[in-house]
Amino acid sequence: MNTRQLRHFIALLDNPSLSAAAEEVHLSQPAFSRSIRALEEQLNVPLFTRSDRRLRPTPYALAWEATARRIVMNENEGKRHLQMMQSGKSGRVALGMGSSLMDELICPLLDKLLRDLPEVQINFSVDTSAPLLNLLRTRQIDFFVGDASIARYQQDLVVESLFTCGFAWYASSQHPLAKTTDIDIAMIKAWPMVIAAGYFDPAVVEHMESLYDLHSGLYQHFRVMSNDFQLVRHLLDSSDAILAATDISMIRAVETGKVVKLHVSPPLALTLTLGILRLADCELPPVCERVMDSIRQCFKHTEIRRAQLLNQ
Repeated sequence: MNTRQLRHFIALLDNPSLSAAAEEVHLSQPAFSRSIRALEEQLNVPLFTRSDRRLRPTPYALAWEATARRIVMNENEGKRHLQMMQSGKSGRVALGMGSSLMDELICPLLDKLLRDLPEVQINFSVDTSAPLLNLLRTRQIDFFVGDASIARYQQDLVVESLFTCGFAWYASSQHPLAKTTDIDIAMIKAWPMVIAAGYFDPAVVEHMESLYDLHSGLYQHFRVMSNDFQLVRHLLDSSDAILAATDISMIRAVETGKVVKLHVSPPLALTLTLGILRLADCELPPVCERVMDSIRQCFKHTEIRRAQLLNQ
């Protein structure tokens, strides 16, 4: 038995004559009749009887109808699901990125995916680059957005660089240093210093230590370190803390006027390139490419907003 035969059976139930049913499924009447007879032989029951020059369903046919329709419907749904997967409109995707991207990437991305890809199941991990790399290597996620430099010496990784961030010092707009135009590191160190302690390229750490004469170790000079950027942002709103952070993590806060970029000399002349990192030997399903394209669009939008802030 196959679903082709079941479609012929359903067509004969739905049409008043053999010729009409055969025409619906694009078969000649002899071929259609042979298909129905073959189905009867497989089921070992008569499905139709001829009465008043018409084929009428037997009780066996009426009892089998619901099952036949369900099988055909399941096949149709299965084919539709596979077609949706091929187009990237269905399937599962597992990805990750750091909490510092919550405003500029995570929230806009999830809003877009929930709206545009309602049949896609999303598994989202929020963590720093090193733990996300472990999840990637154990194939618990398909890809992640993180510091592209982490892949510099990793032969098993492919990285697509998308966005270069700058670094700066930030504080609440109500902070005593908010309107000061010439700030040195001694003035910064007079206040609680905060940093989002995620993955840092060793070269970045070395540069900051040299730039600000922090030779006892960079992290020894920070009162609070956390890999939860929302906690770090809370400290800016509720205290006189000063935060060293990437510009992408602070765009929305600066736009709203709650946070200001401090004029520190020398400035943090550092960059960090964010990109999509994935395993070189892993072929990703089409839905991943759709999600990655949405990430690219989010970064482009962020680049425009950052440029607008710089021009103000």
